[in-house]
Amino acid sequence: MAATPEREESLAAMVREVADDAVRLARAEIDLAKAEAIAGIKRVAVAIGLFAGAAVFALFMIGFALGAVPTLLAGRVFSGWVWWLLMAALFLLAAGLLAAMGFRSLRRGIGRGKELVGSVKEDVAWFKRLTKRNASGS
Repeated sequence: MAATPEREESLAAMVREVADDAVRLARAEIDLAKAEAIAGIKRVAVAIGLFAGAAVFALFMIGFALGAVPTLLAGRVFSGWVWWLLMAALFLLAAGLLAAMGFRSLRRGIGRGKELVGSVKEDVAWFKRLTKRNASGS
């Protein structure tokens, strides 16, 4: 039974449509991967900023802690050095809090990056299987 020209044209149109859809899907996946990568980079940048803030507070803590030593050794009233040590403890607490937040943010960013890589690998494998099937079927 010979195929009619109309059926061949409709088959060719369907093949073109599938190919166009595959190209649109690939472009959409690339755009999604770019957006996820940018979001991950932003999270890492925030984490780095939080670590920098923690470092600044840690430097202040060291300054206050070292400032408490001369006050203590000078023989002055104990209330002075106690306040210096309390200020150092507050800065240490702030530095620890910022460092913990930065670590959590960094860990989330790395986890999302691993998910993105896995998704891209799945897409590449799918395209390879699709092209092998089409190459062997034609």
